Amino acid sequence: MKFLEEEREMMKGYRMLKRYGLTLLSCALLSATVYAAEETAPGVKGMSEEEFTPAKDVLTVKYVPVEKPYHMDVESLRGSFKEASGVNIGLQIQDKAFPNGGGSINSAEVKAIHDGMMIYFQITWSDPTKNARAIAAQEFRDAVALMFPLGAVEITPAEHFSPRMGDREKPTNLWHWKSDWDADLLVKGELEDVEAQYPNMHDDFNTNPYSVYYHRDLITSVAVLSGGRAAHNLLSQPGRGRSVEDLNAEGFGTLTTQDHQDVNGCSKYEDGVWTVIMYRPLITEDPHDVQFVPGGKTFFNMAVWNGAEKDRNGQKNISTQWHPATLEKVAWQ
Repeated sequence: MKFLEEEREMMKGYRMLKRYGLTLLSCALLSATVYAAEETAPGVKGMSEEEFTPAKDVLTVKYVPVEKPYHMDVESLRGSFKEASGVNIGLQIQDKAFPNGGGSINSAEVKAIHDGMMIYFQITWSDPTKNARAIAAQEFRDAVALMFPLGAVEITPAEHFSPRMGDREKPTNLWHWKSDWDADLLVKGELEDVEAQYPNMHDDFNTNPYSVYYHRDLITSVAVLSGGRAAHNLLSQPGRGRSVEDLNAEGFGTLTTQDHQDVNGCSKYEDGVWTVIMYRPLITEDPHDVQFVPGGKTFFNMAVWNGAEKDRNGQKNISTQWHPATLEKVAWQ
């Protein structure tokens, strides 16, 4: 009898293992994966107290009377930055939000000036290749972004404010310069379209001699043939008149373009170095914009994309700390 009872218990255990074994194994693997994800890879910073501690080097936004050129470009503005001291920002792979990426750009230098009306940020970094087109599926642009916390904030280990896209109820304002948007400004209609990449492309309308006559409404319909434009997607709009996108975020997965765009920029690529200048009025009427006050202070962070390495979206080279910035007072303060 005892032998039969033991056999029944064994059969019961076998059935339980057969029924729930796969689930238990999956849970064990998931736990191991999560644990491994939390482990910091060699040479890569993790989500530590260091990330919630601002960097020591302070960017001084120097007061410089700027003579506005007729056309804003790097050469016209370069002289205004001569007396400004730069801050070197170390960059690393984006290692927390899947898919990870970046790691090819190690650092960038940031300088900043203001003239009492406008604020200008100059970012320079080394990149052996210029990638200023993102039309084909296999093409990716060079780009750089600055991020600022909204409002007056204190960032300390006790007051966590993530330098990676901000936090819920701790919004950020981002300025995203895109090299292909700069290139768009130089072409007719201010938008390099598919024909620029595929000049001999085929479409049905070109081979139908009656298409224009019978299908005029169709071939001129923005809603049918260009859904991005019909949806007012800024990426699809011709004639943007700017190379910088003004956005907001409150953490991973929340990046949103603003209805009102206030930031612009210019760039120059020479001898393997990108120089990008982004500028905007110190004060705007948009409550979703960071506001700059002469004599005041703020923080910033940044990211760089290397198109040659297929960087895009969250696959980027990032700084993992906020960097303090102080604005010099204007001459009449």
